[in-house]
Amino acid sequence: MHHEVGQSAAVTVPRVVVNPTLTEELRAHLVDMWARVTNEGGAVGFVPPVTADDIRPTADRSFERVRQGADALICLVAPNHEKNRESVRTDDRLGSTESAQYERVGVPGTDSDNLSSRGISGPLADERVVAWLLLAQSESLLRRHWRTVYRVQVDPEWQGVGLGTSLMAAAATYAKEVLGLEALTLMTRSGTGAERFYKRCGYREVGRIPGAIRVGPNDNRDEVHFWLDL
Repeated sequence: MHHEVGQSAAVTVPRVVVNPTLTEELRAHLVDMWARVTNEGGAVGFVPPVTADDIRPTADRSFERVRQGADALICLVAPNHEKNRESVRTDDRLGSTESAQYERVGVPGTDSDNLSSRGISGPLADERVVAWLLLAQSESLLRRHWRTVYRVQVDPEWQGVGLGTSLMAAAATYAKEVLGLEALTLMTRSGTGAERFYKRCGYREVGRIPGAIRVGPNDNRDEVHFWLDL
């Protein structure tokens, strides 16, 4: 079932792209989004105010792991001419490999034909990333049956239409159907509303460390751990 947004007659269902080529232009766009999400109050590793320069060293380390094939970059993309959430709709099937919104891609270290048959979409053309996250592989060989979800973010101009839910569903599908994982985990700080969001996405709280995250003087937040069985 499709969900219409606003009064615009021209609506777009974003497609899923896994591990797009990390060009300098794409890197800059993702870092810029990361800064804007942070400055809007998003809990993605920093506290406002931040600039792209503040985030770039951390981002570069993450992008290098993607380039090496250790981590996976999951994106939702929309045509460049679609500028904001008023021109987008979500698809309840976006996280399913049966959705027509998935196309083709070759992912480092994975058989491209196998991925194509599973419907994962590929290189960016005249498109922009509107939401993204990372699936991080553990360095421990004892923990390779699950991965950690982190840096979950939706462009502030596109928030409020369900893209976060669609992104999480797409990541779970990719993790299960392509990577063959059994579970996903993630951590978030308390007091941001993210806990309710992850629970709506099917994750269950499995623990918390009180006051583990200090976001400012006299402002400590719990580190909340979530788990999703695939």
